[in-house]
Amino acid sequence: MATSSAQGKVDPAARLLEQSTSLEGPAGWLNIPAPVVTGSGVLTASIHRAIGSLNISFLGVLEGGVYFETDRLSANFERYRNLSSWERIENNVPAFFRDAFRGHAKIKFLDQDWAELGLAAGIEENSYYIVAQRYFPGLSKVTVLAGWGTGRFARGFGGLNKTIAPGAEFIFEFDGLGLNAGLRMLLAENLVLSLAIQQIDTIGEVQNLGEVIGEHLLFGITYTEKIW
Repeated sequence: MATSSAQGKVDPAARLLEQSTSLEGPAGWLNIPAPVVTGSGVLTASIHRAIGSLNISFLGVLEGGVYFETDRLSANFERYRNLSSWERIENNVPAFFRDAFRGHAKIKFLDQDWAELGLAAGIEENSYYIVAQRYFPGLSKVTVLAGWGTGRFARGFGGLNKTIAPGAEFIFEFDGLGLNAGLRMLLAENLVLSLAIQQIDTIGEVQNLGEVIGEHLLFGITYTEKIW
C-alpha cells in the first residue's frame, strides 16, 4: 500500500512553490496550468512580464481569477479618462475594462495527498483543458505533468519539474506553443520567484540580445495570502 510520502508532494517548500501562478494566471508552472488549487480563501497576486493576475480559491477544489496586460490596461484607462461624462454612460462597459481583463477558472478532481495522481479541468479565456500530474518521490523528486484541450492547448502541453534544492525547482515544459525552461524559487513563505526563457526553440529567429530579453525572458513574482 502506498504511503502518503509516495503519493504527494509532502515537502512544505514544494507545497509553497505549487501556489505560484503561471504566465496566464492560474496556479501552475511557467506557462501551463497544474492540477493544483490552494486552500480555501487564499488570494494570489502575481506579475509576469507585464501580465498581472488576481486569483481566489474556494474549498480547496475551486479556483477563479482574472489576468490582464498592464500596458493595455493603462492605455484603456487613459482613453476612458478622456471621455466625456455622456460617453462614459454610453459605454456599458468602461473602456479601461474592455479588452484588458481575461478570466480563468479551474476545478480539481484528484489530489496527490490522497490519490497517486493530481487531476483538474479548467478554462483560460476561450481555451479549455484537462491536466494531470504525478510526483515521484525519493532521490528523483521529479513531477511529470501532461494535459490537453482546445485553443492554445489543442496540441497538448506538459513537462518535467525537478526539485534541485529545498524551495527551488527546475522546470522544462511545452506550453502548447513552444518550449520553456527555467527556475522557480521560494523567497519567503508567501513569495515565489519565477525566472525562465520562453519559446527557446525560436530564439534563433531573433536578431539581437535586446529582442531575446524582450520576447523570451520571463520574470515573475507571486504573492499569496490567506484572507479567510
